[in-house]
Amino acid sequence: MLLEKAPGSDKPPRAAVRPALSKVPALLTIGLALIGLVALAAWYATASRFEAFTLTAFAHGAFYLGAVVLVVTGRARPRHLLLILAVAVVMRLIAVTVPPTLTTDAFRYVWDGRIQWAGFNPYLHVPADPALTHLRDAAIYPNVHKKEVAVTIYPPFAEIVFLIANRLYDGLAGVKVVMVAFEVVIAWVLVRWLAQSGLPRERVLIYAWHPLPVWEFASMAHIDAAATALLMLTLLAALQRRQGLAGVLLAAAVLTKYFPLAVLPAIWRRWDWRLPATFIATVVLLYLPYVTGAGTKVLGFLGAHLDNEGYRAGYGFHVIWLLRDFSLADPPGIVWVAIALAILAGIGLVAFVARSREEIVPAHLVLIAAAFVWLTSPHYPWYFGWIVPLLAIHLSPAAMAMTLLCLLQNIPVTSTMLQTTSHLIVFGAPLLVGIAAFAINRRTARNAA
Repeated sequence: MLLEKAPGSDKPPRAAVRPALSKVPALLTIGLALIGLVALAAWYATASRFEAFTLTAFAHGAFYLGAVVLVVTGRARPRHLLLILAVAVVMRLIAVTVPPTLTTDAFRYVWDGRIQWAGFNPYLHVPADPALTHLRDAAIYPNVHKKEVAVTIYPPFAEIVFLIANRLYDGLAGVKVVMVAFEVVIAWVLVRWLAQSGLPRERVLIYAWHPLPVWEFASMAHIDAAATALLMLTLLAALQRRQGLAGVLLAAAVLTKYFPLAVLPAIWRRWDWRLPATFIATVVLLYLPYVTGAGTKVLGFLGAHLDNEGYRAGYGFHVIWLLRDFSLADPPGIVWVAIALAILAGIGLVAFVARSREEIVPAHLVLIAAAFVWLTSPHYPWYFGWIVPLLAIHLSPAAMAMTLLCLLQNIPVTSTMLQTTSHLIVFGAPLLVGIAAFAINRRTARNAA
């Protein structure tokens, strides 16, 4: 250890403070602040004070960005990894105590698991079906959304997850434990991927301290946590050149939530038959137990749900909403769907060919995920969650902005003006950030040349 003598003094020299150690209080201070903000947000969420909750979550995001700066600039050190993980655990221990006030989806998860264990197909019976009367209770059944008209919307592997959660505990605690377990998987994959890529493992903070997974994965127990974990396992298998296993895991991810299919062009080892073969085989095997008796009904309430969200009419997409709201144009939804598919196909083609056969390019993964979310215009913040772990590998300012600003969607929409404002902030601001970042990078490249 370096020693230095105090100026103008004959006292023995004192230990010099190393620069790395001087930054420990900063990271610790931010971590403690985040724990306090999560506790405050938990109180607001429990009281259904959604505006106050959202403001507190944004404050969380501001402190979080400070921690991200410490990590990406190298001022966090390997010995800080335990601190990062400890703060992440404490935040989630607080968040999981909040009842499902931000969303009621977890009640449907519990219900689907319960009726499966009782021998009923969730694609055949709405919760209000008289045949399920004996399974109703005062805690879960009254809170199931659209229980009189809607069978489940979720794909087969999601239903398997619900069944497993139900066997752990027939209630909200069961699904919360399972989703937090999937979060542990996400963090584990990230630490392995970061180490394998030569990046600091402390970058797991970019996922672990982000407010979005704290509230949408751990607290509200959205099934997106499982889909994201399975996607991360898929990426790890692809990185290890295990294309057969990647196909199995990708199928499980897609049949939990459909969005992971978008990354296929970025991970498929060109013309390797193993990934598509195991993918298709796994999809068939996962659907088989539910297709029997249900047939085409295994698609569940998905089509009607998309109608309810305004996608068929077009206004569900933020671009069409804004065009209509400002009286600029009024295209049908199918026009935007065609444009979005063309853009995604173009990005996918680039991700497929602009790399070596064995290579997985993190920038491609982030671009695909961010573009998919931006183009599909989700109305709920948990649909943005799968982008967050990818940012630990490739940090995109635009994608980061989108994953933080989407927290605004926790405020109930009560007017057309509020909906328009939400679209402009959640989808418009990240686009401007992306354009600015692109311009800065181009200028930096020209100056370097």
